[in-house]
Amino acid sequence: MPYRVRPPGYPGRPGMPDRRTVLLAGLGTAAAALGGCTLTGAGDRYRKGPLPIGTGVTNGVYYRYGRRLARLLDDRLPGVRASANVTTGSLDNLQWLRWGGDRLAFLAADVAGTAAAEPDAPDAPIRALARLYDDYLHLVVLQSSDYRTIDDLRGRHVSVGAKGSGVEVVAQRALAAAGLTGHLTPVRMGLDYAPAGLRSGLIDAFFWSGGLPTAGIAELAARLPIRLIPLGGLAPEIRRRYGPYYRTGTIPSGTYVNVDETQTLALANFLAAPASFDDALAYRVTEILIRDRDALAAAVPSAELLDVRSAIQTDPVPLHPGALRYYRSIRR
Repeated sequence: MPYRVRPPGYPGRPGMPDRRTVLLAGLGTAAAALGGCTLTGAGDRYRKGPLPIGTGVTNGVYYRYGRRLARLLDDRLPGVRASANVTTGSLDNLQWLRWGGDRLAFLAADVAGTAAAEPDAPDAPIRALARLYDDYLHLVVLQSSDYRTIDDLRGRHVSVGAKGSGVEVVAQRALAAAGLTGHLTPVRMGLDYAPAGLRSGLIDAFFWSGGLPTAGIAELAARLPIRLIPLGGLAPEIRRRYGPYYRTGTIPSGTYVNVDETQTLALANFLAAPASFDDALAYRVTEILIRDRDALAAAVPSAELLDVRSAIQTDPVPLHPGALRYYRSIRR
């Protein structure tokens, strides 16, 4: 059974050194194709034992991705006992990784930038195994409301995500970029409570940052007509203030029932580990991520977006040496 982890989090910082060119050059020396039937390269020399994975709330993409990944790791790696652990999200997961040891967690790129910007922090530094997929910032209101722009929420009660979540980071930044800091009442609710808060009138809107589609929002839209507020126009200001983690993205029409295409903010997600994570185990986990993508995508549609070229783009977090060795081993 998953258990809840609630250590304190850290605010994100910009800072993104580019390592993509070097990594792509290293990938040219290939030795094995992706299509084989058995896992390669690390043998059984990986470190065995418990392998907890920090995810997120139970109706978000992180948790579903982590739960499916844990099952695959249990099946593919004898002696490894993987588990998907409920957390509040990226900020929570960053502290979880800083405890060190053999553990994994999902991180949004803006939160991951905090660790990269603090190389001398006393806690364990982190490394990335792969860039997985992009999150899209949702600002959800009832379709029956008059709210059509973020400025319409001035003076209202708006959930900015749970304390310790990556949603809280990007929501507060979006509000600052929109000039709304101090001009509405922020409420800290995760996706496990915000839909009920919206339905009851306790809040007027809520932020969520997640892959497409996010189950919790899909379930809400199926029960009650909703609208997504466009946020794409904030991209230039939020990038100017907080760094290049954010870009304009589109939530396609039909992603949620009767919700129109919406321009918003998007940012990358990583699967990360402490720098002390076992090299051979990092190799094998990365191999499973890439080679079992279809098995992951059967449970989590966002997993279908994973490929080698995008997986190595983990700036500002360096790739783990074990993951880098795997990428360099495969044929382009």
